[in-house]
Amino acid sequence: MNETKELARFIAKARFEDFPSGLVERMKGYVLDTIGAGFVGATMPWSQMITGMAKSLGGTPEVSMFGQAWKTDVSRAALVNGSMIGAFEMEHSGHAGGLVLPAALAIAERDHRDGKAFLTALMLGYEVVHRTMAAQTMAVETERGFHNPGVLGPFASATAVGKLLGLDETRMAWALGIAGSHSAGLIEFVWEGAMTKRLHEGRAAANGLESALLAQAGFTGPTTVMEGQYGYLNAVSPSPHPERLTDQLGTVWRGDHRPFKPYACHSVSMALVHAIQVFKRTNALDPKAIEGIALLTPASHGDLAHGEAEDRHQDREPDSIMGAQYSIPFMVAIALCRDLVNDPIMTEETLKDPVIRLLAKKVTTKAERQCKPGDLTIEIRLEMAGGKHHALLATTFPGSPETPLDYDGVAEKFRRFTSRLLPAARADAIVNLVARVDQVKDMAEIGALIRPA
Repeated sequence: MNETKELARFIAKARFEDFPSGLVERMKGYVLDTIGAGFVGATMPWSQMITGMAKSLGGTPEVSMFGQAWKTDVSRAALVNGSMIGAFEMEHSGHAGGLVLPAALAIAERDHRDGKAFLTALMLGYEVVHRTMAAQTMAVETERGFHNPGVLGPFASATAVGKLLGLDETRMAWALGIAGSHSAGLIEFVWEGAMTKRLHEGRAAANGLESALLAQAGFTGPTTVMEGQYGYLNAVSPSPHPERLTDQLGTVWRGDHRPFKPYACHSVSMALVHAIQVFKRTNALDPKAIEGIALLTPASHGDLAHGEAEDRHQDREPDSIMGAQYSIPFMVAIALCRDLVNDPIMTEETLKDPVIRLLAKKVTTKAERQCKPGDLTIEIRLEMAGGKHHALLATTFPGSPETPLDYDGVAEKFRRFTSRLLPAARADAIVNLVARVDQVKDMAEIGALIRPA
């Protein structure tokens, strides 16, 4: 019991020096990866709709947004930037970047905070994301139908902003309490590939930011919001574990070692896409000659892509980019037809490609691969015209826990995805500044770099 207060106390008292140096360095990679996602997301039509709405509503010109020459107030900036970051399925696993960075950057830029304060806020926000995720379990999505980033996100952004505002433990608990009443986001978007998914991170970032500002002003929230009888965990989860919020708090860092995404799709398809891209480097492959595609999962495991093969990832005929990015069969088909390394951004033309659409219908899943316990490798079997076949093994991908990326690896991804969007000199400036963000005296420097040159 009292998990909310214990969490608030930890957040309020935490110092930059308390965090392991390795986590600090990896956080720089998360920052760069999130910024890259923001630049790509800013070009998407759904992001432009949200940006247009924000501009029409006005707001004090305080802080920056990706690719925008104009400024707006901190709340609208968090909404816009968070939505941009979540706009194209390319930010690292857990969505913490799109929830925490937009809110923290807005306040840090407005208040001219230094890089250490910014990183401290981010690391705490990441910790809250992943501790809350563990406490609520995936049943929040799979059984209740809530979308994780939307419902837990306000706690994370309230944490980061509350830390930057210097809230004491009482007001920090209020901020979390207020954030709990802003938890929202339904996963129903998956069936139609609806744009609401793109909005969840931005809305959570803005709601959490406002929660912290209200707490700063003395507005109260329930200080049992996490664990209470009618609190967040009991409301959204059929099987909550509130003790996971504070277990080994300050000793074990749950927000560390987040997988990076080398391709712009849901994580369930990542190893499959990578295996196909690697195969095509040394093997000529004519997609039109493929007659069948079987995904052979471990017979003892029975499901796909490391434990998640729900119906929401099986749409063979998506009619939106989001639907395509969520679909295992469609992403397999795209990977077979496209070079997703050198040309990583899918378009409407990709979605409508008749060869891709035909291939997606040929994908089947069979739980029959014989392997040792714990081996989650998936075999991709391509049946070719003339009776030939290819067998590819999907095990891991660059950025996974097994093959982590260092900062240079994240920088390579950043440049690959933004090469058509940013001049090389601007990309280099961002990479170099984020690498030394802990030495930056005024986070407005970062804000200036996400605006047009």
